[in-house]
Amino acid sequence: MIDKGDLLISTPESLSDYYFNRSIIMITEVTDEDVVGFIINKELDYELSDLDDKVLEKGIKIFSGGPVNQDNLYFIHKHPDLNDNSINFFKDLHWGGDFKKIIQMINNMKIDNSSIKFFSGYSGWTYNQLIDEINNGSWVVLKNKTNYLFKKNIKKMWGENMKEMGEKFKIWSNAPENLQDN
Repeated sequence: MIDKGDLLISTPESLSDYYFNRSIIMITEVTDEDVVGFIINKELDYELSDLDDKVLEKGIKIFSGGPVNQDNLYFIHKHPDLNDNSINFFKDLHWGGDFKKIIQMINNMKIDNSSIKFFSGYSGWTYNQLIDEINNGSWVVLKNKTNYLFKKNIKKMWGENMKEMGEKFKIWSNAPENLQDN
């Protein structure tokens, strides 16, 4: 039912959830016991250079990956040939690796926002917990046919997916993030 690389699209059932409201999560790990993923469409107000003074390049964005281990920085990239110890989880996407080497590559302008995303924290569930949430209508599973991770306009991703999921969800595509603002 859930595979690595799949996208979880939160439904309007999740509107009251601070972390998962309007979230799109890319799944990076699935076992019989656990599922791990990262929210890919919630950009934070700071950059990698704000967190690490060794980073010379400005403009490398940080995203809220989820509510678990927010004190840790995680990354997904398309550079397995340049980075040892990364884990391939979907097509050309890899999770983790040698952080120091990644910083060197960023500083040498071999990596930019078009091929790497950094996340503060991650999203995790027990397998059965996530299946229950899907069955209860909190999430829609989208099989990832194209690489959504480095899509340019992340702020519109959730609404665009709502439009594509049919009449039941279409009305939510233009609703404000905070319904009190309506």
